[in-house]
Formats: sequence, structure tokens, C-alpha cells
Amino acid sequence: MKYEKVNNKKRKKMSYFNGTLILLKDKKDPKLFMLDFNENLKSIDVLFQKSNYETIIFNDSRNEEEKEPIELNKSMTHEHIINLVCSWKGLGLLTYRHQDFEYEVWINYLTWDDEYIYGFVLFFAPKDTIYEDNRHEKLIFKISEFVDYKYVVGDINEESKNYISMEEDLDEIEEHILKSSFEIDSRNW
Repeated sequence: MKYEKVNNKKRKKMSYFNGTLILLKDKKDPKLFMLDFNENLKSIDVLFQKSNYETIIFNDSRNEEEKEPIELNKSMTHEHIINLVCSWKGLGLLTYRHQDFEYEVWINYLTWDDEYIYGFVLFFAPKDTIYEDNRHEKLIFKISEFVDYKYVVGDINEESKNYISMEEDLDEIEEHILKSSFEIDSRNW
């Protein structure tokens, strides 16, 4: 699973932005949110990666039901892909491309009640995150401008001292955020 490939790499100090959590101020209808959000992503050249080997990776539902990944193909429209993600109560992860990065950017859309979207995590492939410039921060900042966020925090993956498990309750995650400082932190913007 591509999601795990990102998590299993060692973190490079200060130049590696593995995963960044963006929590919304208010829960949103997943389909309406994703349609609008993906139009905004297109405006900054963050585009769906559609090919015959890309898949939608679905999150487990809150009661741990699972759904098998679905393979995408080039003939699928953006709306069709969004409908597929939103048809599953746990939502899921999609692959995107941006011209400033050699590898994919992943966005995992998150719910804590299997009904609404509460936020998402941006992931960057490890080989793209060795650049000494701040292109990851710039892209994260641009993406965060498209949503009414409560928090933008990263790095939050397993290798981080501030690891956040998305299986925790949302209240526990917010409590963890309030007690911690992060390499990327909207409270410092």
C-alpha cells in the first residue's frame, strides 16, 4: 500500500515533511467539500493521478469495516473519483501530482463519524522531501488557504516525536496538538 511506503521511511531532520494534518474548523459534507477542494487544487496544479495502476485506498470505518481498493483508469472523471471516495463511509486516500515534485503527493481524507469530513493528511514521497528549499511548506500553505482550518500540523507520522494516530478520538488528537509543537504549525503563522 502506497500509504505505508511513506510511513516506513526514516525521517531526515528539518528537511523531511512526511505527513501534515489539516483539521477543519467545522465538519463538512464530504462530496461538496471534495468537489470544491479539488477544483482549488487544480488551480495550483495539484492534479489527480489517473492511470491504470493507481488506486483509491479506503480507510477503515470507525467500526473497523474494510473496503477493498479500487483501481482508477484514465477515462474516469474527477467527479466519478470523488463519488467513489465519498461512497465509502471511511473515506480514503487519493494520489495527486504536482510539477515541483518528482513523486506523488497523497491526500488522505478523514472522518471521525463515518458521515462528515473533518480534515485530511498530506503526504510527500520520501525521495521528494530531501530538497533543501521550502517547496513542501509553500505547497502546504497554499493548500491550507483553500479551507477554513482549525490546525495545520506536521510532521505527524510514526517516525515523528509528535506522532498522531488517526485512529484516536478527535478530542484526543486535538489535545495532543495543543500540548505539542510541530515543524509545520499554523499557530505560528
